[in-house]
Amino acid sequence: MITLIKKDELRKIALSKRADFNKNKSVLIVHKILNSEEFKNAKNIALYYPINHEIDITGILNTEDKNFYLPRCKDNEIEFVKFCGFNFLTKGKFNILEPLGDKIEPNILDIIYIPALMANKKFYRLGYGKGYYDRFFNSNSLKAKKLIIVANELISDDYVEDKFDFKCDGIISA
Repeated sequence: MITLIKKDELRKIALSKRADFNKNKSVLIVHKILNSEEFKNAKNIALYYPINHEIDITGILNTEDKNFYLPRCKDNEIEFVKFCGFNFLTKGKFNILEPLGDKIEPNILDIIYIPALMANKKFYRLGYGKGYYDRFFNSNSLKAKKLIIVANELISDDYVEDKFDFKCDGIISA
């Protein structure tokens, strides 16, 4: 009989492991992103502001000729707002830096880079458990490619998705 590890336990494991290696992974993953065809061909790109030792991909924000968007929590949902510079970020819900400004229509996005505590090889991600990204993806018809950002060490068959989880299009890892 296979014993499944509960999501809350997997979150604890991932949080304790990732602090050790994510800083070094950030540089490698930014390099992968910048050299990918998806990124080169995209115009409107959503990403996240890293917290709690998440892989930091904000290095891509220096790229010219692209529009970047960050999530903002409003009520029980996320919306994306154009990134206009670090001076236009403010602490929002959960003390995460969020952009100031008006939300955009999500269907303009070409790529959405998504943080994860853990992911499995079927492209499902384990987040913090609040369901913001899953609800966003399930309630919007998006053409954007949805890519999980996670360290190789946290891609695990121990994480088994459930009916609330949203399948993404791929994983970028190092």
